[in-house]
Amino acid sequence: MGKMFEKLDTALSEALEFVRGNVKLRSKEIFIPDYPKNYNAEEIKKLRSKLGITQKDLAAWLNVSLNTVQAWEQSTRNPSHSSLRLLEIFDKDFLIIEQILKNKKTTKSKKSVSSYSSSGLSSKGSIAARSRN
Repeated sequence: MGKMFEKLDTALSEALEFVRGNVKLRSKEIFIPDYPKNYNAEEIKKLRSKLGITQKDLAAWLNVSLNTVQAWEQSTRNPSHSSLRLLEIFDKDFLIIEQILKNKKTTKSKKSVSSYSSSGLSSKGSIAARSRN
């Protein structure tokens, strides 16, 4: 008989042993959150105002284009599910996200400066400066 039959036979034997109570399987419980809140145009504007950031800033934080944020706020487009989740997180606790990313950027910047300073390249610096705007 073929290899596929042997694999199926082994799998079925293991399943029967489990059903009979002779084998315990490892299990792990995980948390799966509900779907994110569906932010409408007015709520996105209010969130931006609450955070004290511009459309351009929000676009940078969410890694989307400025046009995308403008379209959300004009109700011509809706945020994707991943953007909705990020908006929800920003709405609930933006300070934690900001702290995490500042720590990451500080660590990254130190590495970038040391690796690029010896070669004389300065393009990284201008990218970093642009991302702060």
